[in-house]
Formats: sequence, structure tokens, C-alpha cells
Amino acid sequence: MIKKREVGQVFLLVLVLLAIGSTLAIQALRLTDTSLKSTQIATRQTQLLYAADTAQEYILWKLMHDDFGNEFTTEDPVGYLTCDTCPISVNLTVVMRAVPGKGGITLATEDVIQPTKTVSASSPVSPDTPDIIANNTFQTVTYTIKLEQLSSNTTRGLDAVYEILPDIYDDSEFIPSSCEMRTDGGPWLSIPDPAFENPPSRWRLKWPANYNPDTEANPFSSDNASANYFHGMRDFTPRQVKEIRFQLQHDFKGDDNNRVHCNWIVLKPWDTLSGPQAPLTVGNPANPGVCDNDGLIQIVKISDPEIIPPGVETDIDYNVQITNQDGFTNHIEEVYDYLPPGFTYTGPTSGFSTDDPEETEKTINGIDRWQLYWAFSPAISIAAGETLHLNFTATTTKDVSGSYYNEVQVVSDVAIPQVFQDIGITGDEYYTCYSWNSGTVTVPTYDSRADADGIIIDSNLALVVGGVSITSYQMR
Repeated sequence: MIKKREVGQVFLLVLVLLAIGSTLAIQALRLTDTSLKSTQIATRQTQLLYAADTAQEYILWKLMHDDFGNEFTTEDPVGYLTCDTCPISVNLTVVMRAVPGKGGITLATEDVIQPTKTVSASSPVSPDTPDIIANNTFQTVTYTIKLEQLSSNTTRGLDAVYEILPDIYDDSEFIPSSCEMRTDGGPWLSIPDPAFENPPSRWRLKWPANYNPDTEANPFSSDNASANYFHGMRDFTPRQVKEIRFQLQHDFKGDDNNRVHCNWIVLKPWDTLSGPQAPLTVGNPANPGVCDNDGLIQIVKISDPEIIPPGVETDIDYNVQITNQDGFTNHIEEVYDYLPPGFTYTGPTSGFSTDDPEETEKTINGIDRWQLYWAFSPAISIAAGETLHLNFTATTTKDVSGSYYNEVQVVSDVAIPQVFQDIGITGDEYYTCYSWNSGTVTVPTYDSRADADGIIIDSNLALVVGGVSITSYQMR
């Protein structure tokens, strides 16, 4: 029983408790609210994670059971999908690729660096066609040489680069200090100007300027203190790309008009020839695809199908397209085709020949491959600008993801120009035209990304016999 004199004390105690209790109650309510919100956030994150994971499972199912892989091509290797996992929509990006494409390959020849070249004029007839100009125009012309180390063989570095110019140019039209180089798309860096050499009819450029092709003295140097270092031009890693660009100015008129002017690249020490490249079309030539000088032969090889499943015996139809880029009738004397490892000829042959080839199994640069050989007597005539086709079928069963290349050499009967002879190119080297790695057949892998409102799962999926193998799986 509370006595009268204690009533006041109790009242004060109640007031204190009420004050403290209200404060605690407010904090408790805030804590409860925060907990509820955190639970909602955690639940949402978990739902997004499950949705992204489900979407990756969906890609596995499509690759295994829905023939999804056949929707990709080497020209269009990216696919986009949406996977609805109620109530979450997941965006999927799938990229087809072949793992060996990252590194070097083993070629059928002694060449290791593929040279290609492009040209652009300062005032083309259209921005979309920088290599087509009008007659009777003064142009600043930019040439870009691209050098890509395709081969896994990097034991010997690049000694020198020769540029064989069209016969319309002379040394006075070169723009001094216009030479630059870059590596793998990096910044352009200045390099020394080339030497100018003038054998009969055509000028050629040479980097380094003091290189001697007879003694192989003064090549590109690996020493960064050397004048011939050229920002590391000599040494390449597999699939590395280095470029050189330079400029000339020329007044296109008279005999320059209505012609196609092409260039060649020669790489030392292998005597690698680019074939006719960087065609600059002036006006309206009678044969737009034919180079005015030293056009020779271009080879393109197409495979069908381009993508094959693992562990399944598959027939590959190959189409070899041979185009005469010279301004006169050429002649095809021999064709060598090097099948990828594990591919065998099954025929038949059709096109400009119906004869089965001579088949020889060879070890080429350490790799066992079948060489197919066709000889023609009399030689096959091919008119200026004409394209001839040689078709045949090969069979393979591949269990390993990757890209499998075919290579072709075509031997013609043209004479070698003096501008090539002077730097040590032989007739056999000049008129044996090479396709490089072509006719690609791919057993693919797939990079798959599932994006569920910012929760992302990346994976790499490889087709294997009877299923799909997950080679990596990352969440972020």
C-alpha cells in the first residue's frame, strides 16, 4: 500500500518512466522499420541473383536442346535474349568465340606476319569510299600498313618493311616526317622517314632506311637505344598488330585517270609478299577490280558450314575463289590446298577442274596435315578481272573448341618485275599466291552475361560431346 507521503515520489517515477519509455519506443519502432526495409532489400537482391542464375540455366538449355548455337555466324557472333523470371526480366548477351583465336596459329608456309594495306584520299567522291577519287584532282593520300603476327613462331623478328608504290608516284611527292607507327591501336608515334629506291618504272620505300637486303645488315633493332628501334617494331607477340602510316601528295591527271593503282608490301627476312593491296580507284576504270600494274591473283576461301558441333562427323564444303587482278589473261598452273589438322578430303572436286587432287600427308611446321595438289597441263586461262571457282568437300570430327583454318597457294606463270628482283624476291616467291588462314571452321565457346537489374553473372560455356561444359562462372 502506497502511503500518502509517497504518492508524489511515485508520480515523479511514472513521469520519468514515461519519458524514457517513449524515447525507447520511438527507437524500437525505427529499428523495426529499418529491419523491415533491410529484409526487403536483401530479399530483392536474392531474387535478382536467382533470376540471373536461372537465365544462365536458360542459355545452357538453349545450347543443348534448342539449336541456339546455329544462330551465330563468324560475321555476326553476338546474340541478345530476354528471360522473364516472374516478376524479374533478365537481359542476356551471348558472344560466340573460339579460344585459339586469342593466340598464334601454325601456318603452312614460313610466313609469320600477315601484311595488309589500306588507302584513303583527302577528297574522295564519298566519305564511305575513301579509296575512290575523281579524275583530275589533287589529293593528299594516306597509306596504312597493318602487320599482324598470326604465327605462334616468334623466334625471329621483323628485319625490314618494303613498300612498292604504284608507278604514278615519285620521291618528290612524299610528305616528309609523315611516318608514324602504333601498336595494338595505341597512340601514333613518329618514326624516321624511309629510304627511297628507284629501280626501273616504280619507286619503293624501305624501313629502316639503312637496311641492306644482301647482307641483312642494319635491320629493325630490339635495342631501345638504337636508331633502328622504331618503338619496338622488330619484336611481335602472337596476334599483336603494328601499323605504319605515311602520306604522299599527287596531282591525278592524264594517264593517272580511269585506272586502279595498287601497292605491294614485302617483309624481310621471310620475303613475305602481301599481293596487290590498297587499290586507289581514279575515275571510271574499264575493269574496276583490276590493278593497273602487277595485280596478279587474289584468293578467297569460303567454308560451309562455318560452325560445327563437337564430336559429330561433319562434311565441310570448301569454295576456293581465284580472281585475276592483272590487266591481262593469266594462267593457273598449280593449286596447293592445306587442310586443317584432322580434316580429310572426301570430294568430289568441281568448278574449273573435276579431277581429284593428289593427296599427301605431311608434317608442316610440326603439324600433321593433308596437302591436296592439282596440276594443270595445259594451264587454266583466267581473263583480266575474272573469278574462277574450285569446289570440294572435306570431312572432320572435332572435339576441341577452336578455329580451324585452311590455306591455299595458287601458282601462275607471270614474270617477276625488276622492282621485286632487286630486293631478293625469286620468281617462285612472286607468282605463288597465298590465301593466308581462311576457310575458317569453328567449334565455338560462348561468353554469356545475365544482367538482372544490376546483378550480373558472367560465364563461359564450351560445347562438348553430349552437353555443355561451364569453364568459368562469376557473380558481381
